[in-house]
Amino acid sequence: MEFFRYSLPLVGGGLREGILLRLESAEGAVGWGDAAPLPGWSSESLEDILELLAEESTDLQRVPSLACAIEAARASLEGYRGWSVRNDTIALNALLSGSFDQILERAISANSRGCECFKIKTGGISPDELPKLLKAISSLTTSRCRFRIDPNREWDFAAALRIAESIRGFPVDYLEEPLREFWLLPDLIKECPISIALDETLREIAPSELISYKGAAALILKPTLMGGFKTCADFSEMGASMGMSTVVSACFESGVGIHALGRFALSLPSAIAAGLDTYSHLEQDVLCERLNLRDFLFSRDTPMPDVDISTLHPL
Repeated sequence: MEFFRYSLPLVGGGLREGILLRLESAEGAVGWGDAAPLPGWSSESLEDILELLAEESTDLQRVPSLACAIEAARASLEGYRGWSVRNDTIALNALLSGSFDQILERAISANSRGCECFKIKTGGISPDELPKLLKAISSLTTSRCRFRIDPNREWDFAAALRIAESIRGFPVDYLEEPLREFWLLPDLIKECPISIALDETLREIAPSELISYKGAAALILKPTLMGGFKTCADFSEMGASMGMSTVVSACFESGVGIHALGRFALSLPSAIAAGLDTYSHLEQDVLCERLNLRDFLFSRDTPMPDVDISTLHPL
């Protein structure tokens, strides 16, 4: 088991850092995994992982992003035989954030390349602008486009109901964890005119506790934050038994991590359009060639190019 540190520039500034794990079988097959804790969201930091590796700990899988990397490396080493392909392809949503005009411009660009599902981060616009924005996107793109609205737990209960009412005429798949008072989410699920998806809540409960959120439309599964693919598969299975769809979502991982997430999404029968568009925010990658996701589609035939070892720092 080998470890390599990487540091990648982001579009618009900043760096995305992480650690790649490399496994090699006795027959020479190679598997890669990506441990990329997300600052501000992961329970562990990159420094925590570096300290753990320096101590030569044998309990690496207790750290969520490392557990994710180890499972991904093992799966790729085995040719993903353990992740049975249920779908040949899966669509990807476009990740839209920023000002009104920036979101609109990116939506039009994404739609021109085949994207029909838009995830909108609302932090850069006022709630009153949201209906106008959805109307503008709908009028300037295909009429089949759908929306996912993500306030990142910024709204109070009354605001969530008011905003949902204002956009209920648009094809909105769900509001993703809208509540600042997140403990009221079960009540919002019952009262809201638009479906609700669970995100942050999934890092705070066990799959058996999903029953408290019956009626939710979808589960946003982030293996990097949730401790790997087995945990996420358990949530997906439990959610599917209650009619909840699954959205596999990225956390700005490298191409190694994004490829694993795409393969995982193809293995879930309840999976709908995946959230892998954080990849477009990486200015560079650890792969010799970038993954081809420009058409907002991930296929079982989407190859993972070789890792460019020259971009990595051995640990």
